[in-house]
Amino acid sequence: MIRSMTGYGRAEGSYKGRPLVVELRSVNHRYCDVVVRLPKLLAPFEETLRKKVQERFSRGHIELSVNLNGAANAPKQFKLDLESAEAYYRILKKLKTSLHLSGEIDLTLLSHFKEIITVTETVEEAAPLARFAERMLERAMRALEKMRSEEGRALGKDLAGHLDELDRMLDLIKQQEKKAVQAYQERLQRRVAELTQGIALDPARLAQEVAVLVDRSDISEETARLKTHLEQFRKILQKVEAVGRTLEFLLQEMNREVNTIGSKANDVTISMQVVAMKGALEKIREQVQNIE
Repeated sequence: MIRSMTGYGRAEGSYKGRPLVVELRSVNHRYCDVVVRLPKLLAPFEETLRKKVQERFSRGHIELSVNLNGAANAPKQFKLDLESAEAYYRILKKLKTSLHLSGEIDLTLLSHFKEIITVTETVEEAAPLARFAERMLERAMRALEKMRSEEGRALGKDLAGHLDELDRMLDLIKQQEKKAVQAYQERLQRRVAELTQGIALDPARLAQEVAVLVDRSDISEETARLKTHLEQFRKILQKVEAVGRTLEFLLQEMNREVNTIGSKANDVTISMQVVAMKGALEKIREQVQNIE
């Protein structure tokens, strides 16, 4: 069954006491376009995660976000730069002596120099965290696949309804076709008679010319091809692989046949059905754009 390109997938886990959430959001797109948003710690693994998504999905604009919470509570490490402290002390002492300044060079004064004591957060090794994120990504992709499949089933059901509608319209056109050809032939004969105003014409030649004009308005080939396209469309809807582009191409062919029927047929009833067909095909086109 076809799959939609619209969906959402989410997976959540805990890595060393810190919540990690992976989210996937997907909308329709001509190709598989993956946008990745990661914590700084996972930045080196951006391309690896992107490829995993691209290997799983053929089409769609997919946003992948990984959120690692609890960074503010991560253990902190304090580092003392004793050499810098001694250098600051010597310089300040020399400055005090040279300018005959008062005041003590004490701990309070030295603590104002940020280079002496620095604070850093201790972080986990990136590789194990990346492997954990990949496991969460796998779960999120399964959730996204499930939702896209459910959306696809709904799309397929709706498309099948439109195809049935087109079938009914095509049957009406085929029923009207023979009547339309006969009526067109009669109109041509009356028109020729009016134009010649009683001038004697070769009946065989007249019949031949009328037959040529009638043949140009024949839509039997177009209706047969359109019927075949509708059957093919239904078969493609049952496939499990990505078929969106195939359906887009087939839909172009269906539009071409309908347009030709409309331009060749000289009948009001058929013209009305052609207009209705174009409306149904437009609805199908809008839905096909969201099929993977």
